[in-house]
Amino acid sequence: MSLESEIAKHVKEVLLYGLSLTHTELRNVISSVIADCSVSADAVQPYLSIKNWPELMPTLLHNLDPKRTQNVHAIHGSISTVKKMMEDDPDEIPTPDLDNLIPLLLQLFHSPDEAIRVSTLQSLAACLAFGLVPSALVLQFSTYLEGLSQLATDPSMQVQKWVCRSINTLLEHHAQYIQPQWESICQFMLQSTMKKQQQQQLCDDQIDVAAEACEFWLIFGSLDEMLLTTPMLETVQRILPQLIPILINNMVYSYEQRIDIQAQNEIESQVELNNDTTQGMKPVFHKAKTKGQNSNDGTNNDGNGDDDDDDEDDDLNEDDNEWNLRKYAGASLDTLANLYGPEPILPNLLPSLQLGLTSTDPWVQEASILALGAVAEGCREEMYTHMNQLFPYLMNLLATPESPQNLPQVKCICAWTASRYADWAVNEVETGSQGHLLAEMTEVFLKRLEDKNRKVQVACGSALGELMETAGDLMAPYLQEVYLALVFAMPRYQGRSLVIIFDTLGIMAEYCGSAIGENDLPRIYIPPMLALWNNMSRQDPTNRVLLPLMESLACICVTCSMNFQPFALETFETSMAVIEQVQLMLATTDHPDYGDYDPIICATDLLDALCEGMGTNFASLVLSSSRYNQHFINVLHLLCTHDSAGVRMSALALLGDLARNAPAMIEPALPQLIQDAICNLDATLDEDMHASLYTNAVWAIGEICVKCGENSAPLEPYAPALMQHLIAMLMGNGTERVSSVPGLAENSAACVGRLANVNPMFVAPDLPRFLLGWTDGLSRILDIDEKRDAFTGLCNALYANPQAIQQVEASAPDVIITSILFAITSWHIPADFPDDINTFLNGDYNFRPFPPTEAALGNRLTQLIQNIKSSVGGDVWKVVENRLPVNVRRLFREVYQL
Repeated sequence: MSLESEIAKHVKEVLLYGLSLTHTELRNVISSVIADCSVSADAVQPYLSIKNWPELMPTLLHNLDPKRTQNVHAIHGSISTVKKMMEDDPDEIPTPDLDNLIPLLLQLFHSPDEAIRVSTLQSLAACLAFGLVPSALVLQFSTYLEGLSQLATDPSMQVQKWVCRSINTLLEHHAQYIQPQWESICQFMLQSTMKKQQQQQLCDDQIDVAAEACEFWLIFGSLDEMLLTTPMLETVQRILPQLIPILINNMVYSYEQRIDIQAQNEIESQVELNNDTTQGMKPVFHKAKTKGQNSNDGTNNDGNGDDDDDDEDDDLNEDDNEWNLRKYAGASLDTLANLYGPEPILPNLLPSLQLGLTSTDPWVQEASILALGAVAEGCREEMYTHMNQLFPYLMNLLATPESPQNLPQVKCICAWTASRYADWAVNEVETGSQGHLLAEMTEVFLKRLEDKNRKVQVACGSALGELMETAGDLMAPYLQEVYLALVFAMPRYQGRSLVIIFDTLGIMAEYCGSAIGENDLPRIYIPPMLALWNNMSRQDPTNRVLLPLMESLACICVTCSMNFQPFALETFETSMAVIEQVQLMLATTDHPDYGDYDPIICATDLLDALCEGMGTNFASLVLSSSRYNQHFINVLHLLCTHDSAGVRMSALALLGDLARNAPAMIEPALPQLIQDAICNLDATLDEDMHASLYTNAVWAIGEICVKCGENSAPLEPYAPALMQHLIAMLMGNGTERVSSVPGLAENSAACVGRLANVNPMFVAPDLPRFLLGWTDGLSRILDIDEKRDAFTGLCNALYANPQAIQQVEASAPDVIITSILFAITSWHIPADFPDDINTFLNGDYNFRPFPPTEAALGNRLTQLIQNIKSSVGGDVWKVVENRLPVNVRRLFREVYQL
């Protein structure tokens, strides 16, 4: 409800008066109300927005000016308000007011009141983090840095913490401003990172200061190379001998953390495993499925980010996502090792490692093993020379029997570190140097899966998955042993431990190849998975532990292919039942959350995996289901038109695979399903999920086009609307370049080509509008079948409208022809395409021949180019040739007889 004008006027007066109240809590509430309303993006109360509140900024400026007020309560209320406004949106503050505010804030650095100094630091840091550097701050930047320098020795730990945070903000967002003071800043942050070394028992504020300082090195190591100047790199390199031992020491759990960990270890040792629950488990989210180009075999995420955050949590063996001193120290060492490499890192690391790994203190030992794992990537090859001694050390610690004296945390970090060096073990096996290593690692990891400690279970399960991913089919001799151990663990595990089991089973399906489906192996692990799935889904089909179970079953379906047939009907019917049950539950739920639809999405993806794995036999599978064979296509239609974009995305992937593998199933409902797919192209491209939705819809329509062959009747009513969508995707939508969405330009280009193969006249009349964008998409297609279809369609469309090249209004004919030639050139790009494209195009000739399997298309493209050359005349063609790099000219001269 919006306030009336007169009421709003009175409210404003009361709020501004309230900034000087003596009651702290009430004053804080008032400052929050002012900040929320004045710079609110959604203008909850328009009359209270800063644009309609001319008295607001003068009042704040007056209260913060020591020459005009001595009311300490007004200062507290006003600085609190300014801080919150800066955090919300400093861009909303008028520039003149912001420029008047900056000098007042800099003066408040000298306030005798600790809270005011902290709030002032927070205000400026929030403004800088927002990306805004007011002109007044630019003019007084030296004053700002001097103020930070003076506050660096402030007796308040909170002030010191926010000095560090301010420097981190500058480094991350405005590194150019601190380069002149870089050396002194590095020395200060080094001293602040050492806080833990100066005292054994630290208060929380002191640990916070060290953590903020530690983050500085992480930010530095993660900066873009363009921002890292040589003096910056050299300065940090000079202090590495001091910094690296400090980072290792900061990885040791604090005294308070040790007490908490030991108490938790004691609790876990006394709890029966079968009484473990999912309580306290991190949320499980489904990884959405994108089809076609850049799809990572159809199992990549939806663009909302991968699982790196979760992996980071596992890497450092914490149960929460909160960053702390230990995490910052480990991550900083990791990034510095990647930035500098082994030469500056290892001489300063190895002595501390040797002391730590041989320490009798298990907490110091654990931190040293973490450091060993942290440098695995940046110092990989050089560390290989030490692994003959370190690997037995890690395996021995992992194999040590459980006892009160042996910390589970040491086993956890050993498992993670060993997995970080899994490629060393693989290399040793492949070269024959130590053929036993994979067997030894597998045996130790499997033994530790029987550990009573949940963290050890999770760590060793994750390490086993990493080993499977790295070793791939080299793990074939050990698959039976692994499956037996995982199946044995299933009924004993719950919560996060069970999720890790499912993840490992999925990794094995993805990386170990067809061996997982050979002989009697599937009968070892698939029936227990199905039994567990049925049991858990009967109790609660929305149980989020079921998501990774369904995901792993989907991977297994695809990899096992027809070897999955004995289990296919049960999998199909359980998937359909999950969709049915969850949909009924959500029908009675007001405003379901995005994640509530994940069980439906996972079940749909599993149906798609069945279709992909069973191929042409999927139709008979559906017919064999007495419960669902009559309803399957109706369910598909409902999923394609579902309220959830994620559900529609998975349904469209299924539609495309049905068109590819079982077209007869969808033929009776084809008009409706085509409309469903096209309707999904109307979704607003305002988030990553919708981007993937577009990609899947276009891919599905392309697959339908392939099955139509030259029968244009099913597509004819929808071709005009479809082409308008495809043109928008290839050429851009207003000011936003839609084809920048990964995979969308490629899928759109392939779909246009396939549509032209059905009937060239669906495409040819509009060619001048999108030919340039089409050729750009054509050049990106990697899948050989889609590339063949797309270029065949290009030929058909150009022959149906040979004047299209001259009719493009925005570009000259030579530009269009050049784009066609570059698209054709993509057939000749080698798999190991170099990073330096200029050298590739103008240096040594490294183009590969046209694929022999596609000779017919190659001949047709040759004829097309020669016809284009003849039609445009010698002058235009000469301009075209001058546009081409030397190697491209040679390619078309030698291969296409130009």
